[in-house]
Amino acid sequence: MGATCIALVPAYNEEAGIARTIESLLNQTRRPDLVVVVANNCTDRTVEIARTYPVRVVDMWRNPDKKAGAMNFAWEQYAAGHDFVFTMDADTELAPDAIEHLVADLEADTGLGAVCARYWAKEGEGLVWRLQRLEYARFDDTRDLRGWKVQVASGAAVMYRNEALLQVCRELGRPTPWDGTSLIEDYALTLDLKTVGWRVAASSTAHVHTDTPATFGELWQQRLRWCRGGIDEVRKRGWTPATRRDIGAYGFFGFSTLMRALFVVFLVLLLVNDGSWRFALVGLIPLAVMFLERVTSFMRLSGKSWRDWSVVVVVLVEDAYGLFLEACTFKAIYNSLRTRRQAW
Repeated sequence: MGATCIALVPAYNEEAGIARTIESLLNQTRRPDLVVVVANNCTDRTVEIARTYPVRVVDMWRNPDKKAGAMNFAWEQYAAGHDFVFTMDADTELAPDAIEHLVADLEADTGLGAVCARYWAKEGEGLVWRLQRLEYARFDDTRDLRGWKVQVASGAAVMYRNEALLQVCRELGRPTPWDGTSLIEDYALTLDLKTVGWRVAASSTAHVHTDTPATFGELWQQRLRWCRGGIDEVRKRGWTPATRRDIGAYGFFGFSTLMRALFVVFLVLLLVNDGSWRFALVGLIPLAVMFLERVTSFMRLSGKSWRDWSVVVVVLVEDAYGLFLEACTFKAIYNSLRTRRQAW
């Protein structure tokens, strides 16, 4: 008998997309042996819609731990005896062979505790969507260059080795794998897996498409939660083999931001004290390299239009987006240091 796989889908008020999510699971080339949809404090028709499909539906109408609580409950109730545990966001849709590839990745490398899919933005419109779509493509390039090593096994779609989840529970002394107190439970579990000796990675062949925030306000709240959750986790754990790369990344972020600020100060001082400029072609080399890198990432996107080209060619648009994300990170750091409560 081959390895068995259970799929857990926590869902909070997902009536608009839960049908497509379930259908993408049921139409897999390697279909899960059991699909469990956990309705997490839902007040819409998510439960009603999910029950029209051949899946198990759990209605948790009182769940203080939200997504983590939903997955922990389903894992405790249904995951025993399964070799692999697949979790995905309810606003995500899988490519038809995603689970087949994720299972194959874990079977090929017994040292992997989890492997996540490559995620892309669903089809949309508007500047906010285009910027996020480009950001996802750039991030995918980074993972490719790093040999598919990742700092977090993204909860949008991730396959866990159940043996690894059980080891987390045993060695860290808790009954369930996901930390209900964490703002980003997928990152917390990634660190836990690394702490007990497992590696995590991204699959180079499994693809999924996920929803993106529709406005800058929604995007700000999403990234503030992500950033705050990450900072809280490394502060809570301190300098360990599991966190040192991430702490180093925060340090590099601070250094690069300082260099950007010093460059602006340098330009201002030049204007005030001298006012004369001399053009040198060598100064365009860094800009040319940056532009080439952005175009290379952009070319991997499907369905490109002239609007997409205009965002890439006008470099300042993406630079402004980068400043927006940096501001969000600084706000998250400030909130974390002040121990202000961050809403989920």
